[in-house]
Amino acid sequence: MELSKYLIENPNSSFDILKHLVIALPQDQLIEIRDNTTNEDLWIYTNNLINTKPKKDTVKHVNAPLQQLLDEFTNSRGKQLQATRRELQKRFDGQSYSDQEHIIETFMKKGTKTDVVWCSKYFVENFADTVTYQDQTFDVVGQLFWKDKYLDIVRHYWEEDMENYKLLKVILQFDSIEYMKEKINELESYSDGVIDDVAYPQLLIKVCEDKNYPLPKSRLTPFQLAYISAKTDRSITEEEASAALRWVINNELNWHFYFVRDLQGHIIFRDYKYSSIGLTLWSLSKLGYISEIIAFNEWIKHVVAKLESIKYLDRESINEIVVKLIPT
Repeated sequence: MELSKYLIENPNSSFDILKHLVIALPQDQLIEIRDNTTNEDLWIYTNNLINTKPKKDTVKHVNAPLQQLLDEFTNSRGKQLQATRRELQKRFDGQSYSDQEHIIETFMKKGTKTDVVWCSKYFVENFADTVTYQDQTFDVVGQLFWKDKYLDIVRHYWEEDMENYKLLKVILQFDSIEYMKEKINELESYSDGVIDDVAYPQLLIKVCEDKNYPLPKSRLTPFQLAYISAKTDRSITEEEASAALRWVINNELNWHFYFVRDLQGHIIFRDYKYSSIGLTLWSLSKLGYISEIIAFNEWIKHVVAKLESIKYLDRESINEIVVKLIPT
């Protein structure tokens, strides 16, 4: 196959590989690729190699009217597209709701992953970059901007990158339970046993609000089982509660984040709100297994007593002591 044809027909390949394929091509093939590729990075790279167009990223947007920027964004590519996108994003928060909606509409119509992902945080309230398991389902502020016609493009990019939390939150907020069940079935069909990722348990939490939906225990870690059960008002056994706590203790790799000295020099244990430990303790509390939390607290007191004997609370020292004291 002719190289230029191959590059045009394979836009989703790694750019780091593609650029090595084009760097030595003659001018006519570079122009053909630039004018036909849908890979934005490849377009920029080939355009720079051709170097026949002026650098449009030097255009100043300080006093440009909003509609001018939107028109430029719609019709531009490469560096000018990037510069106009940055300017629109920078201005977004200061615009009226109607102008914000206009910007969202323009971004979603452009339909690149960069723009769809950026817009997604405005379709749900209080977007968090990390997994905030304890939060309630996000209330819709995206009612100001959301249109059902966006769902197909969000689905498209999310199905390519299911761990993208911005896109996942949109799916959880706006998509149907039937679609989420379909995706759960697909994820289960691809895996033998436990599925330890972000998308799978988040989808389960949503569909398990239906008490008739069976919880697939064999697919979950003990931590996931306890947390999802707590979130969806289900119950677990005492053995499962103990297993959840043992699981997070044995799988935690960053104990040094939890132990610090207070102003009096005493070592204290900090329960990070969204850590797996904090979420497990929250789950056990909601499920009624207070004795497990008490047992954990007594163990932590034992660890703190041992840590008081070391001079510096460095990562290695803390982890070494904790690992030695983990209950068998």
